[in-house]
Formats: sequence, structure tokens, C-alpha cells
Amino acid sequence: MSNQHPLQDEHVIFTGILRSSEAIDLTLRLGGNPVITPLITTQEIVSIDDKQKLLACYEYDWFIFTSQSSVHAFYSKIKKFDINASTFKAKIAVVGSKTACAIESLGFHVSFTPTVFSADVFVKEFPAVSAAHENCLFFKGDLAKKTIIDGLPNVIDTWTIYETVEVDENTEQVRALLESGEGCSIIFTSPSTANVFHKSVGVHTGYDRFTICTIGHITKKYLESLGATVQVMPETYTLLDVVNELAKWKGRVQ
Repeated sequence: MSNQHPLQDEHVIFTGILRSSEAIDLTLRLGGNPVITPLITTQEIVSIDDKQKLLACYEYDWFIFTSQSSVHAFYSKIKKFDINASTFKAKIAVVGSKTACAIESLGFHVSFTPTVFSADVFVKEFPAVSAAHENCLFFKGDLAKKTIIDGLPNVIDTWTIYETVEVDENTEQVRALLESGEGCSIIFTSPSTANVFHKSVGVHTGYDRFTICTIGHITKKYLESLGATVQVMPETYTLLDVVNELAKWKGRVQ
């Protein structure tokens, strides 16, 4: 290991959905070996009343997106029915810089992002920019918690626009690598990825053979409830920051 390559010979396991290669490229530059084994994927939920739901979107003051998956599913629907982003009057609220970039790439303007990319912070800060009488449409996945729905004074309608699916074929690869004795760090991007890992791998391997990294305090808290110790969690909740923080942590302990 060197100062230039603090992740030398380290297998960095990405368990979440990758939307870009930035974190992979950074891992390589830092000397690490990125292992891309998403434990979940998402797929758009298609319904015969999608067009009717899209037309109803014109009645809302705010759209809320908490993930890139919800943005991609929404884009699929407006593209299918040839609807332009400029026709919607709603302001856009998102959780996370990557989600903001995704929705802005469709021609929308983001009006609100919380200071910490987490739903519990979102509900604390959103009332400062929205009036309680403004109605909101929350584009969500099938596993979304009720933090936003229950935590805001606004009327919050929901559209479950995508579903989360487990990727079973990757769990054995992750387990074999963790049991190989080689240096491993594993990155969890959500409680969903941590849950799939726990029931398929963690119950067999335990959590003390590798470095555990998370995006976000909610994921960290969930892992700790399983008995895991989280070594790396950056202040900014992005994959790039996780990799940078992992490199700093490895530089300190090795």
C-alpha cells in the first residue's frame, strides 16, 4: 500500500445499483479492485392507467423524487406518451445530488434538496420552502418507508412507480469473496441492499471479516441493528465520498 494507492489489493464490493462509473474509476485510481455485484435492481411498474396518472400530475404543486430509480421510471412514462417536461407546473424536490442531476437532465429545475441526503432530514427542512396547502406527488418505490408521507404537513399523494427486485445470482459471488481471506470492503447504499446481504450472506459470514461502508445514517443504523460495526460513512451521502472516505480510513489503519 502507498499514499497514492491506499486501496492497493483491496476488493471493494459495490452492492447497490450503479448509475455511472465514477466511483469505479476512483477505486481503480486508488489501487483497489472494484467488484460490481448489485444485490438489488429496480424495474418500472407499468399500468394501463399510466397516461391517466400522468395527466393528473398537472394538478400538483410539487413533485418529490428520492432516488434515481424513480426518475428513470418517470422518464420512461413521459417518453412513452411524448410529454415534455416544460408542460408541468410542479416544483421539484429531491433527496440527493445524483437524483437532482437525473431529473435536471430531463429538463426540470430542482427547487429543493435537503442539506443531508436523507428522507428524515428532508421532512425537517422542506416546510421552510413549501406552504402547507401545497399538494405534493411522491414518486416512490415499492419498499419506500413512510418517512416523507407521515413527516410533512402537506397533502402527499404517492405513485409507486418502480419495484425493487433481488439479484440472487450475485450473492454467492459476494459470499465466496468474503470467505476467501482476501482484503475486502463492502459498500451498502440502502437498507434494502443490507437486508438482502444479511439474509443471503451475512448470516453465514458474520460482519467482522471485512470493512463495512455505508451511504447514510439510516443504512448505518440498520446494519448496526444486525450486529455489524460500520467503519466508513462519509458526511456527504454519495458513492464517490464513500470511496474517498474508505481510502482515508485504510490509510490510517494499515
